Amino acid sequence: MPQIFSKISADDFQILVWKIEEPIAFFETFPASWSTPAIENPIKKLESLAARFCLHQLSPEFDKLNLVQNDRNRPFFEDSDWHISLTHSYPYVAAACSRQNRIGIDLEKPGRNIEKIAPRFLCAAELAKWKETSNLLTLAWSAKESIYKAVGKPGLSFQKEIEIYDFDLNPSNARIPSAEDIEVFWEEFPEFSLTVALI
Repeated sequence: MPQIFSKISADDFQILVWKIEEPIAFFETFPASWSTPAIENPIKKLESLAARFCLHQLSPEFDKLNLVQNDRNRPFFEDSDWHISLTHSYPYVAAACSRQNRIGIDLEKPGRNIEKIAPRFLCAAELAKWKETSNLLTLAWSAKESIYKAVGKPGLSFQKEIEIYDFDLNPSNARIPSAEDIEVFWEEFPEFSLTVALI
């Protein structure tokens, strides 16, 4: 079983991380009432199904819930107080859930010319701190993705509106202009960085 065990944990949320090594049929075990996006690309479809599989594994209560998508294709449970988030970057997928907090999860593989794009998603202070260290740039990108998912506000600017203080602590602290305090749990693996944001 290619579950990847993370050290990220807290009483108020759960996560599951998986490396895809199975065929698509293995992951089609969640309830038939759960929506799945119409995806032509076979890898993207596999990622989407595997992320839903991970979510389904997090709680037996999810069997009774309907998973639907909003107008931005973000999945959520209809008529439920559960907050959820999914992420995928083949062959890795993950899911997170919390009843108490809005939650976002993201995993990012290294690369993407991160040094080149960093000025577009980091403010000047963040860039000055992390510009020489590509793994911290990847971690910052992942953290901002997680925060964006947890906040759920379309158009939120990574560079101008999401501020991450540092990665000296775990969880790290971040904030957005509405002065909401955000906790960002993080972990680095050889193949990817993983972050979970809680509001």
